Amino acid sequence: MYGLTYVGHSAIAVGTVNTNVKVETGEGTRFLRINEGKSVEDVAREAAIVEHVAARGVPTPPPFRTKGGASFGTWRGQLVSLFPWRGGRTLPRSEVQPVHARAAGEALARLHLAGESFPDHRPGRYEPDEIDRRLERIQVVAESDPALAAAVAVLGPELEALAIGRVPGLPEGLIHGDLFLDNVLYEEDRLAALLDFEQASWGRLAYDLAVTLLAFAFGRDDFRPEMVEALLSAYVALRPVTPAERDGFGGELRFVACRFAVTRITDVHLKRAAGAAPGKDFGRYLLRLQRVKQHLAAADGLLALP
Repeated sequence: MYGLTYVGHSAIAVGTVNTNVKVETGEGTRFLRINEGKSVEDVAREAAIVEHVAARGVPTPPPFRTKGGASFGTWRGQLVSLFPWRGGRTLPRSEVQPVHARAAGEALARLHLAGESFPDHRPGRYEPDEIDRRLERIQVVAESDPALAAAVAVLGPELEALAIGRVPGLPEGLIHGDLFLDNVLYEEDRLAALLDFEQASWGRLAYDLAVTLLAFAFGRDDFRPEMVEALLSAYVALRPVTPAERDGFGGELRFVACRFAVTRITDVHLKRAAGAAPGKDFGRYLLRLQRVKQHLAAADGLLALP
């Protein structure tokens, strides 16, 4: 398929959906991803996005082409993508410092600028209507689960308020959608690569910035001011935001917190209850939502865009 000499492989224990494998070949180390539950169109689109932004200077490895010229292959009925191996490592939250947040903000801005010319403007899978549908599913289960009932009591009213309260018409472009700590590789203080573009789509740029801020700048129980300042200032230095984005950023932060609380319930908590391994705690995003609202209500400027 790729014309490589197989030497060996080992599993990589990251990700909640795909199977990831480190493959040793006679031609060097490769990263292999088995794309679970995706269509041919999904995999082809992700490859096109990565190739587009990588060609414009975004630090992300584009997939290798098969001998037939395709950006992915088929192995035993499954769609597989093969990438160059990148050095570096993902950082545990305890090691993340402002220099790392600054690099992430810069990289996100470069991604948004590089994506301006991407021709496919289809939205992602986690638009508000999808989050509402998932919340309806949670409400059914919550009747017998006090923890979920408490979450629904927060998320339901919040999403209803955001349906009319999010600022309309914010600038859109190509977004990563999932720029968490485990999707960034660092070599010491240098950002080596952005990874995992499977949720990339056309969407609100401020939403994407909110995703990254909530991922990088939240500490044990509140936001770290030095992390917030480093990430946001680095971003706006490369891509200045609009007045509408400044006005609407609080709403984007609130929606992002709700979105990830909901999807962690449906994709992790409910599956864990069915016997799957423990996963990410949805309560961490309910806490983020609480802190976002507290800072916004206090008008302390901590989460304001520069």
